[in-house]
Amino acid sequence: MLDSHTHSAYSADSKMPLDELITTAIGLNLDYLAVTDHMDRDFLFCTNCKPVAQIDLPAYAKAVTEAKARYGDRLNLAFGIECGYSEASAEMCKKELSGYDFDLIINSIHTVKNEDIYTPSYYAKKTKDEIFVPYLNAVDESLDAEIPYDIVAHLGYIARKAPFEFRYADYDGLFDRILSRIIQKGKCLEINSHVKFAKTDFFPGIDILKRYRELGGELLTFSSDAHQPYRVAEKYNLIRDAAKSLGFRYFAGYKGHKATMYTLLS
Repeated sequence: MLDSHTHSAYSADSKMPLDELITTAIGLNLDYLAVTDHMDRDFLFCTNCKPVAQIDLPAYAKAVTEAKARYGDRLNLAFGIECGYSEASAEMCKKELSGYDFDLIINSIHTVKNEDIYTPSYYAKKTKDEIFVPYLNAVDESLDAEIPYDIVAHLGYIARKAPFEFRYADYDGLFDRILSRIIQKGKCLEINSHVKFAKTDFFPGIDILKRYRELGGELLTFSSDAHQPYRVAEKYNLIRDAAKSLGFRYFAGYKGHKATMYTLLS
């Protein structure tokens, strides 16, 4: 078992101590855990956002390095970060991230055109196209981010609050472009189990994952996106079985930006 996307109290939206995150993973017999706390520089340019506490990168790096020394004989622990992409914050992120020796970087979209898409008011009086097309375009744009990212996060995040289902059939051309470019760039697509209020068990949904596989996608990983202990590795078996049913054989875990392939075992 592995979990490639988790958060500790170094993220603004989690109160879970780093040690509790790690000991929870050990208790679940995980082979690999990536700690990927939020780097929310995109929110510095956000027009409809409440202030978001920004990560203290030096303190975070020191804490994970020390945790590796404490727990390294019990768990394959990776030092990662989730970088929220926006055009406005891209250069800032590029400069800051270059100073750290991450095992993996997750590329994610939480804002669209400098607006927080988790805020309910974002969806007021918008049609389905007005919600999903700008989001998918933002994901597509983020694939060209000039940072050494490894994983594309929660494709479908917007469906946590959107009043519509997020389906491949509705935007097949946009999805095909995004999925094809992920494959061409050698990036990894995550299956994220933290769906909140969306009408699905994971992001992206089975229809999108099926198309990713049809296009030749092989790099895939499991991500709980846990912010609390009880969510670590949440729905792992369900998601593993869904991936296997589509012909995927491995989940990728990253160390030093290199993928180790973990066989999907029942």
